[in-house]
Amino acid sequence: MGKQEYLSAGRFAALVGTTKETLFHYDEIGLFVPKRREANGYRYYAMDQMETFDVIGMLRELGMPLAEIRNYLEQRSPEKFGVLLEQEEKVVREKIQRLREMQRWIGEKKRFLAQASAECREAFEKDPFCPVGIHTLPLQYLVTNHSESADNLAVNQKIGELYAYCGQYGNRSSYNVGFIQKRETLETGNFLDYRDFYLIFDRVPAKVRYTVRLEGEYLCYYYKGPWQGIEAAYRKLFRYATEQRLLLDDRFYEEYMVDALTSQEMEQYITRIAVKILRLTGRRGKKMIFTHFFHCPLDHAATAL
Repeated sequence: MGKQEYLSAGRFAALVGTTKETLFHYDEIGLFVPKRREANGYRYYAMDQMETFDVIGMLRELGMPLAEIRNYLEQRSPEKFGVLLEQEEKVVREKIQRLREMQRWIGEKKRFLAQASAECREAFEKDPFCPVGIHTLPLQYLVTNHSESADNLAVNQKIGELYAYCGQYGNRSSYNVGFIQKRETLETGNFLDYRDFYLIFDRVPAKVRYTVRLEGEYLCYYYKGPWQGIEAAYRKLFRYATEQRLLLDDRFYEEYMVDALTSQEMEQYITRIAVKILRLTGRRGKKMIFTHFFHCPLDHAATAL
């Protein structure tokens, strides 16, 4: 065998793709120590330490804490390495699943932004003073929550609970939170009663209670500006419906198409107000539309919000 070659900290760091500072830190915590240390404090590493450093890098990439890596290296054996690989393989599978879910969410978010941009542009090009139109909305699943108070703090707290409720079962919506306004409240002149809200899902959400917003034609008004001024939008929507002799459902859905995520100014926010159109069906009378309430199976049931 030839003479053992030692590398300075700088040379070894360059060889394994790290920094001297990282090597010094690993030495200080007893994770990865140099093979030789001079009286002047200089550290020297051997070529055969590269494989151990690669193992540390792999485990770090998998998210294992440095203390756990050190404990493993101090007691490593073929058997323990096999167990470690089994554990880390499970971690990798879980990360891949989360990345796939994130990729799906990004794709859905991109589609929503493109659709929202196209809808808003079409409405404002048609009539900038009364941007209203009839759109066919798809069947969607709404997970809802209610606040007893319309106070901003109370509502935001309940919205946070809604996100947590959905998130605990892996349900992540790519849409902005929406609000439900009821005709009976609007008719009293109260246009800011934001106590009922929801998250939208294109597929049945897992293990949570949800309502269904049925597919159909909806009268949509696109209001530009801060939410405090939305009364004017409702009055224009009602006027348009009266002029067109449209019979509307009792639930109005408010959803941000442009919000703080895509605009710095509240004056540029765009809210879509959507209400289902109830069409007359000749001699047989009105065609009524109902929203049904569904429950998850009892063995998977979660407490409703």
